[in-house]
Amino acid sequence: MKRDKIKRRKRNAWTAVIIVLLSLYYLSSIPGLRVLPVLGQINMMLQRFDLNITLFIYRIVANLPEQLEPARTLSGDFYAYARQNPVIIEFLLRKTAHVIYFFIITLVLFILISQYVKSPWRSLFFAFLAGTALAFLDEFHQGFVDQRYSSIIDVAFDLVGVSLAVLVILISFALTSRWRT
Repeated sequence: MKRDKIKRRKRNAWTAVIIVLLSLYYLSSIPGLRVLPVLGQINMMLQRFDLNITLFIYRIVANLPEQLEPARTLSGDFYAYARQNPVIIEFLLRKTAHVIYFFIITLVLFILISQYVKSPWRSLFFAFLAGTALAFLDEFHQGFVDQRYSSIIDVAFDLVGVSLAVLVILISFALTSRWRT
């Protein structure tokens, strides 16, 4: 019974790592990938499923107290700016995607490695090394894709995601008293 549970955990960890790495490879292989068109496609899919989040948000905003009027103005200004400057929004979304993706990669790598390495500290160290190596490999790979290029700036954003994942894991160690082992 216990062996089955351990095997299932390992299989699930491997599945998560493979899915995340294959999706990373796929996204890195798309020539001239832009975030805004992808978000547009996601929005179209959501509309097909009749999930109109915008109407929900408008209902919430309509019921906000008048003290929050500056927040409405700020968000309206941001949307107007975004419409006029899509390049800046594209940049921000791309860099945010780098951070989030490598955060996720590092977490799933830690989960996988911890299935095989007894020490949580070693697991964390190897997950950090693997996440860092993948950041460099991903940018190296993009150098061979049409309309894409390798960027040390992207590696830096990837490493922010790796570091945030390590920080979250360290905090979880402290909260669960696992840091003592």
